[in-house]
Order: sequence, then C-alpha cells, then structure tokens
Amino acid sequence: MGDINAINSVNTLAALISHLCLPSGAYDPDEGRILVNDAWCEAFDRNLSAGEWLSLDDNDVLREPLDELAEQLRDNGGYHHVECELHDNKRVFLGWKLTIGHQTFIRFTKIKANFFSGIGSLISPQPVLLVENNGKLRSANCAAEQLALEMGLASPLDLTHPRDQRALVGEDGPQFNSDNTRTVHYGQRFFQWQYITLDTSGCLVLFGQEHTREESYRRALEHAVHGIIELNAEGTITNVNEETASLFNYGSVRELTQSYLRHPETFYANDSDRIQLRRDLATGKGVHARDIEMRRADGSQVWVRLNATEIRGEGGILLGYSVTMTDITKNRQAEYDLRRRQERYRALVQTAGSVIMFLDAEGRILEYNRECEWTFGYSWMEAAGQNFFDFLLVEDDRARVRMAVRRLLSGEIIKDEVFSFKRRDGEVRLLQWNARAHFGEDGDVAGVICIGQDVTEKLSVERALRHAEEKFRGIFENSAEGLFQSMPLGPVHSANPAFASILGYETVEDLLAKEQDWSFHYLNPVSRLRITGRLLRDGSVHGFETEMRRADGKIIWVEENARLVRDEQGRPVLIDGSITDITDRKRSEARIQFLAHHDGLTGLPNRTLFQERLAAAVERSKRERCHFVLMMFDLDNFKDINDTLGHPIGDLLLQGVGERMRVCLRNEDVVARLGGDEFAVLIHEPGSIEEVTFVAQRLIERVSERFMLDGNEVQASTSVGICMYPQDGRDEKDLLRNADLALYCSKAEGRNRYHFFEPKLQVEVQERKAMERDLSHAIENDELELFYQPIIDIGGQRIIGMEALVRWFNPSRGQVSPVDFIPVAERMGIIADIGKWVLKRACEQTKAWRDAGYGQLTISVNLSPLELARHEDLIESVGEVLSRTELDPHQLQFEVTEGAVMDNPREAAITLGILRNQGIRIAIDDFGTGYSSLAYLKRFPVDKIKIDRSFIIDIDSSDGNAAIVRAVVFLARSFGMAINVEGIETKTQLEHIASEGVDEVQGFYFSRPISATEMEALLKENLSLPVRFPVAQT
Repeated sequence: MGDINAINSVNTLAALISHLCLPSGAYDPDEGRILVNDAWCEAFDRNLSAGEWLSLDDNDVLREPLDELAEQLRDNGGYHHVECELHDNKRVFLGWKLTIGHQTFIRFTKIKANFFSGIGSLISPQPVLLVENNGKLRSANCAAEQLALEMGLASPLDLTHPRDQRALVGEDGPQFNSDNTRTVHYGQRFFQWQYITLDTSGCLVLFGQEHTREESYRRALEHAVHGIIELNAEGTITNVNEETASLFNYGSVRELTQSYLRHPETFYANDSDRIQLRRDLATGKGVHARDIEMRRADGSQVWVRLNATEIRGEGGILLGYSVTMTDITKNRQAEYDLRRRQERYRALVQTAGSVIMFLDAEGRILEYNRECEWTFGYSWMEAAGQNFFDFLLVEDDRARVRMAVRRLLSGEIIKDEVFSFKRRDGEVRLLQWNARAHFGEDGDVAGVICIGQDVTEKLSVERALRHAEEKFRGIFENSAEGLFQSMPLGPVHSANPAFASILGYETVEDLLAKEQDWSFHYLNPVSRLRITGRLLRDGSVHGFETEMRRADGKIIWVEENARLVRDEQGRPVLIDGSITDITDRKRSEARIQFLAHHDGLTGLPNRTLFQERLAAAVERSKRERCHFVLMMFDLDNFKDINDTLGHPIGDLLLQGVGERMRVCLRNEDVVARLGGDEFAVLIHEPGSIEEVTFVAQRLIERVSERFMLDGNEVQASTSVGICMYPQDGRDEKDLLRNADLALYCSKAEGRNRYHFFEPKLQVEVQERKAMERDLSHAIENDELELFYQPIIDIGGQRIIGMEALVRWFNPSRGQVSPVDFIPVAERMGIIADIGKWVLKRACEQTKAWRDAGYGQLTISVNLSPLELARHEDLIESVGEVLSRTELDPHQLQFEVTEGAVMDNPREAAITLGILRNQGIRIAIDDFGTGYSSLAYLKRFPVDKIKIDRSFIIDIDSSDGNAAIVRAVVFLARSFGMAINVEGIETKTQLEHIASEGVDEVQGFYFSRPISATEMEALLKENLSLPVRFPVAQT
C-alpha cells in the first residue's frame, strides 16, 4: 500500500508544479529527495528529469537550505524563505508545507534574490495565483494548491479554467467584470476572484475568496418558508435552517441533521416518497409543490409541501438543491374530508354503466366518467376543458345538438335523442342521450348534465333486422325458386308466386284454395312418402329430384329441398321447403350424356361409347362362347375432298358415309365414327368368313357410290381392316390394334379394298418398332452421314452445286435406305431433328469447300412436310445454322415437294417467302407428281422447278413425256423460274433434255450420291477443266 501511496504522491506533486513557469519543486525531508518541474531543469540543469524523485545525498548546496525550510515549516507552518548561493548567484527559496495523504512535503519556488515583485502577495490564507497575460501560470500559493487538491483538480492552473465556464485568464488576457471581479464555481463551491496587475512585470495577481454559503442562502431564501434544506448534487444534506428543526420537533439543527443522516427513512410516512424524491432530483426532474406525508421526532404526522430548486453555477453546472418546506397539515386534513365526500360521489359516477358528462354553459367538458373514456376513446385528461361540440360531435350534428343545449338552458329536458360522435380512432358511432340543465347555488344555470348510451350496435341490429325482414320478404316474393310451408303429409300453408307458377296455378290463392294434401302433384305418389320419411329421419332433404304433374297436366322435373321444423316436444309441425323446375336441365343433361357418347356430326356412337360396346362384346363373347367381327374403315381421299371442296362438303360426306353404313347393318350391330374420316363397325354373330367378306365388300361398294352434296358430285372410297374375336385378339386393345394393322396393310396394297388381320403383321410391327428404337439413337451415335450428288450446269458442263442426301449406317442393319427410315422418322416426329442435323452438316461442309477455293457452290437440302409445317422452328433453326457456320444464304437451296406445299398452301407460302427474303433459294422437287395447280404454283415464292425422273425414263419414246417436259420448261420460263432435271441415267436422255433448254441436270449418268471425300475430289478436278462424265458409276 505504501508503494501505491508513493506513486500517487509523486504523480500529484508532479501535476501540481508541471504548469508553473517559475522553477519550482517539492522536497521530501524524510527521504532527502526533491522533485522539480521543467522550468527548474531548463534554468539550472538540463540533465535532470522533471517529474521524478532526485536524491540530494551528494548535493549539500540544495539540501542545507531545503532542510532549513523543512525545520521552520514543520513547526510553524505558513510561509518561510531562505537565501543561498547557487551558480554564483544569490537565490531565494520561498516554501510552504503541503500534506498529501498522510505525508508532508515542502513546496518551494526558487526566485532571484532581488525579485520580490508579486511574491509577497502569495503569502495569504486565501488562494492566490500569479498569472501571465497569456494565461500561463507563473506561481500559486499554498491555499491555491490546497484548493486544487480538494476540488480534485490536477494543478492550480485548472483554477483559471473552471469547468464549462470561461477561463479567468486566456490568451487575450483577463476575462473579468468591469469591477475586476468574477464569481465562478468548482463543483458546488463558489469563489469570487479579483485581480491586479503588477506594474514592474505586467504579471496578474488573482485573489480568490469562497462565497459558497452566501450563494446557497441567496438562492434558498427565494423560497423562504417554514423550512430550508440545502443538498449537494448527490442529494446529501449540507445545511438546514432552524425553522426546519422546529417543524420536525427537534431541539437543534444538529440533532435533526444527525438523526436524518443516521435514519432518513424515519422522516417519511412512506419510504417510497424518499426514494422517488431522490430519483427525481438525480434525474434532473426537480420537485414543485409536491405534497408528502412525513413524521416528526415524536412520530406524529405532518404534511409538507416541497419545492426543490436546482443550484447551478456558471455554465449551467448542477451544484446542488435548495429545498423548501411548507406545513400544510391543516389544509390537507380539510382537503381529505372534502375528497372523501367527492370520492363517494365520483365512485357512483365512475362505476355507472352509462356515459355521464357535465358541461358548462359554453359546452366545455367539466366532468367525464370512465364509461366516457371507453366510449369516446379519450382519457379524462385529454377531454377536460375541451368544447364538447367541436371535440366529439361530427360536423353534420353540431348545429342540431347546440340548439338542443340552448333548449336545455331554457328549462327543457332532452330525452332519447341520438347524435353521431367521432371516437379518437376515427370511428363514427351513435349516442342516445338524456340531458337537463344543472343550476348552481345562486340559481343560475351552471351547466348541463348528460347521460347516454352508445347505441351503435343496437341500432345497427335493429336496422339489420328490418333490412333482413324486407330482404326476406323480397326474396320470398320474387325468388325464382318455389318456396313453401306445409304440414307433414298435409296441405300447403303458405307459398310464393314462383311455387304456384311451377305447379301450374295462376296465383297463390288458387293453390291455397285446394286445401288438400298436395302429394297428388307427384307423378309417383311414393316419392312424397319417400321425401317425408327422409325428413323424419334426417331432418332435412337436399337435391331430391322427382317428376311432377302440373295443374294443367304437363309433366315436369323438379328439385326439392326441405327441412323439418319440430316443436319444443320434438313433434314435427311444419315443413319449410323449395322446389325448382329443372326440366330444361334434365333435357340438357340427357343431351350432354348423348353427346358424351355420340359423334356431334353424324350422331353415331363416338370412340368412348364404341370402346364400351367393344369391351361389353368381349365380356359377352367370353361368357356365351360366341364371336364377333371388328372392322376399321378409313376414307382414302377425304383430305383431297376437304381441300378442294371445303370443310362443309367434307362434313356432309362424313354424314352420308355414316348413314349408308348404318343402313347396311342390322339393328344389333354397331357403327361408330372414331374421329376424322375413321369409322368402326362391330358385327355380332357374323357367320362364316364368306359372310364377313360379303358385308365388308358391300360396305365398300356403298361408300364408293357417288354422293350429291350441295350441288357437288363427290365420289369417295374406303379401305377396311378386319379382325375376328377370339382368334385375332384377347381383349378390346388387341382387337383395335390388330384391326388398325390390317387397315394399314389394306391402304398399303392399294385403296378401296379390305384386308383381314394376319399374325405376320405383328412381326412387321415389331420390326417397325425396332427400327424406331435404333433410329432414335442414330444422331447421338453418329450413325448418319451426308452424301452429295453433283448438280451440273448443262451449258458449261461444270459442277455448280450438289444435293445433300442423308444415309444411315446402323451397326446391326448396315446401310438403311432413306425410303425405309425417312417415313419412320416422320411418323416418330424426329424428322425435324434429322433435318436440322443435315442442314448443319451440309452448311458446314459447303462453307469449308468455299474457303478451300472450290467456288460459290449451291448446297440443296430437302425439307420434309413436317419441317415445313413447323415454320417457326424451321426459321429459327435456319437462322441459327447460317449464323454459326457463316455460310452465305445465297449458297443455300431448300427443296420441297408439291405435296408438302399443298398441305397448307397459305402457311407454306409465308414460310417460303420468309426464307427467300433471307437470300435462300426455293425449289419445287418431284414436280409433276403431285396435285398442285398452276394457279397455286404462281403464288409460291419459287426459284426453280425440278422435273421428276419419272418423266425422263421414257423421254425418247412416243408416250408424250417429251411434250410434258417441254410444257413444264415453257411454264417455268414464263414464271421466271430455273429448270433442273433429275434422274439422268443415259447419254440419250441427256441429249433429249439438252435440246429442251433446261438449266441444270443431275443423275446417275453424272454421279451417284457420293461421300464428302469423293465429292471434294470432283470439285478439285472441276476447278481447271470440265469434269469428264460419267464418273463414280460403281
């Protein structure tokens, strides 16, 4: 602990002298050591360290005068000085005793022997500071240093800079009043400072004098009453006047102070008042006119009114409080008696379940009970003094209520009037009130007493009941449903007009005049008994449908809903119910049921009903060991008829075909339209194979007979697939699949014929599925390859392009002909993927050949009908491939067949037009083999016509092929189109074609389709000389 005290002492001493401009120090006589400031080191020995203890064991020059000072000051105190020689100069040590903790030190300041100006003023019991004009501290006396230590300041310099106040001396000089005085505070203590200026040095001498007590009394006496108490900022008593001691029956101030400091809680009737008082003072709230019940020394009650005034110094620093007390015991007792009477009255008002208010003559709110707070949403404090009319009433009711209050003041009484008010939350509600005038003791009107109830919900319920009654009456009278009340198994008591109308009566009165059980209206009397039985059992019936006979004899369907009403003993007394005429709905349901199972165009059973009949026939045949025949029909040329004559004619044709087939069959047989131009026939017990064949042939012949449809003569044909149960299938799924296979074979063999199912057809189906499975992986397994057939300019005998032809090389199947796999791909829906692959590879290869210097070759790619139909995907794919391969669109040519174009001429024209606008060429492939007309051809954006090889094979014969070719060439020239002839296989054919003036040729005579490597060899040869044909004949 001694080390700690030593450390604290040296820090305190060093801080005290650190800011002094004169060489100063502190001497520890017990240890024989000194502590000096920077001014000392600067003046006498720069090797010394300021702020650290220095031993004087080897320094008698300093030790002797300092020991003399210590000896004088220890015994006598005050100030003392000694003279000595230092550095060949005569010096004076001025010293005083300074106690820090339990240790005494000698404070000294060393000055020149001839320099006494201002030093004499230090020898004073009051604080004295020697300050230079710039605010630096030259020296301070013992009282000033002791005051700094008491106030917890680091050095006497801090006395010139009181906290949160202006400095006494700043860089601009002294900061004093005109009379050279200034009062400041340090904590709760007040000091008045005066200053004089020394003529010889210009130094300022500041003299301080404490005025704390005078300042406290000055402030406290502003509230001089029965008792005055002074507290410091922490709430501790520092001073009490005699009147306070008398107030609490103590003989002296000392006795009161000691008693309060030992047991402050005994002074308060409730210790919580003391705690709250301290809390309010600590938080700065202060106390104003607070009434507190306290206890005197003898324990008797005393009521005091407290006021606490904050004592603040310069800059607003809180120094403490001046508390005054006033004895209000007598007043308090009188108030208590009055309050008890008022509380009994208020309790009655506050606990009342009605709104109770007292208004003055101007309408201001004087009293306001708890029900008012709940009703209006405002507390009493918020409502007190507010003008009732403006504060609570809605604007529309203010004038009316003001007029009513005026009537009150004239002696009338208001009873059960209703007005609208606005709650604090903005909700507008209704108040029903009674009011009368209140007269004072002098007989004049003192105000208005109002008593009321919030009737918002009550009036709302009443309005709702009236509205509901009116609404029910309106619904009852105007409802489209027939509403009624009747006795169980008895007559109708009441009914609405709709009920009477549904049952065929003109008025309700006509119905009620029957006065008999209305069960005679039920077509089946048992229905009335059934609904009554269900009511007795369940209490209600919903959606009971039955047929009724109207008063005019007409039969209708109704839906009845009813509930049974019982009396208090549980006996059935009444039936409440409704009926709805659902005759039209029942007809619609029957129609919907029919349409759900029948074809809307022909009236024949549809696929759903036919499959049900077929499944039933299978079950029946299994059960009765009988057999039946299933025939599938497909019109051969229906699409062409639709396209050429239009859909209305196509619909008439389908109706005619269905009718002819129905007439040809027996009543027990079934003919159905499965969809599109597909029909099915189910023949029970058909007899022998010959009889089945006869029926099939007869149906074919009937369908093939000419139809006259809306002025058009139409001839159709049909293909038939036949299978028999049980030999051709175990269930309806097998039968439908096998009949479809037979139909497929029938169409493949040539149209307008029939074909029986054979087991070998399943093998063909399996093979087709296997091919589909292999083909689906052809692209990802890299089994496809592009071959190229050169296109020859007939004039220059040079290769100007090539047609890209896809080949499939399957590991297990070997090379598969396009004739075999292309239809499969179209049927599978992957032809578009293959087409995209072909387009990408062909464009990449053509771009590579162009970059290799083989010229601006045209690559011709075939478009399938499916690709053309998906025009949006096609256009996007073409744009993507051209962008990625950077091929010039003018090098790309698409070939489309007449059939693909004619499937949807309008869409095809748009799609081909978009492609052609991008620079892509369009060619019609296999021209002359389809059904396109010259009118259609002119409308398509076509650059080239390719004449099919079927016209070239026998061109040298006399069957007219040469004339056809010549006509096509002429037609193409007329439309500005180029001509390509494919299928050239002999020199003779080439010579004939050349004489017709065509532009391009291709065929086996020039080259079969060859691989890219072989094609590149041809292109190299084509660069220098015309290619010598024929080539690649292997």
